[in-house]
Amino acid sequence: MPAPMFLRRHAARIAAFLFIAFLLVVVSIANRGEGGNWWAFLGRIPYGDKLGHVGLMGGLSFLCNLAFPPRRRDSYRRFITTTSLVILVIVSAEELTQAFIPTRTCDLFDWLADVVGITAGQLLAARLRR
Repeated sequence: MPAPMFLRRHAARIAAFLFIAFLLVVVSIANRGEGGNWWAFLGRIPYGDKLGHVGLMGGLSFLCNLAFPPRRRDSYRRFITTTSLVILVIVSAEELTQAFIPTRTCDLFDWLADVVGITAGQLLAARLRR
C-alpha cells in the first residue's frame, strides 16, 4: 500500500473514531435530559431536530465509509455497505431504547432522518473514493 493511501486511511479512521466519541457524548447529554442546554437553537430552526439527525448520521456514515470501505462487491452492497449496515443497526437500536428512557422520545421520523443521513454519507463517501 503506497504511503499516501496508508496515511489517508489512517486519518479517516482517526476522524471516524473521534466523531464516534463525539456522538457518544451527544447521546449521553441527551439521555440525561440536558440537550436543551446545549442545542436549544435547533428548536428555532424548522425541522432543526431532524436536520441534526441527518447531519450527525451523515457525518458518521461518511467518515466510517471512508475509513472502512467495502472490500468486495456483493449484490447487496450496491444498496448498502457493510459499514452503513452496522451503523443502521446500532442507530436503530439506540432509537428504540429511547422508549425506555424518561428523558427521551422514540420517534419514527428521527429514525427516518437517520436513514437519510446514513444513505447520504455512504453515497458521498463512495463518490469521493472514485
